[in-house]
Amino acid sequence: MNLPQDHHHEYEIQPFFSIWWHPKRTAQYLINQKKWTYTIFLILLGGIASSIMCLEDTKLYPFYATWLLLTACILSGPFIGIFTVLISTVVTWLVGKIFGGKGSFEDILRVKSALFIPTITITPFMIMWMANSPQTFFNTDYVTSNVMIGISTISFLIAIIMSVWTFVINVAGVAVAHRFSNWKAFFTIFIPTFLLLIVCLTFGVLFFIAFSTI
Repeated sequence: MNLPQDHHHEYEIQPFFSIWWHPKRTAQYLINQKKWTYTIFLILLGGIASSIMCLEDTKLYPFYATWLLLTACILSGPFIGIFTVLISTVVTWLVGKIFGGKGSFEDILRVKSALFIPTITITPFMIMWMANSPQTFFNTDYVTSNVMIGISTISFLIAIIMSVWTFVINVAGVAVAHRFSNWKAFFTIFIPTFLLLIVCLTFGVLFFIAFSTI
């Protein structure tokens, strides 16, 4: 008699709210209940949101109008979202298999789409900041008042919190999808990230040496 009741409560989950308090339950809900259209929606919208977030402190304004930059994000964001999620899903799926993970590629893709939720949530506030004070949004060193100093500081703190919690969501989602422990999920994410960092640093050093000898 408990199964129908649990199943009923699972339908009441709202991912944009539950992801903050129950990341594992939300990940399981996305795998079991949500259709592919919802996953695709998160990926496309998340790609746009991530592109907009990346505009902060780029100093592109006033060389380019804000509406032009937003249009570029809207057009290119979905492709960026699809590319990044597919690469991340493939790597997580393969590395997870090494640790004995049982998740399918589809399961990993669904939980990876949830990583965009924190970014999607904060993006409207970033757009408001961009619209009302583009100078301070595109150049955080440009300070006009104590209010803008406060906004920049809050934005920095929120970015840190969002990054940490996105990692927590990632670990929880991978653990649920691959059906193994949080520690295995942690290393499934950490190992390829660490190797990628080493490769990038190596190429950076080689690039620097090559140009310094010219």
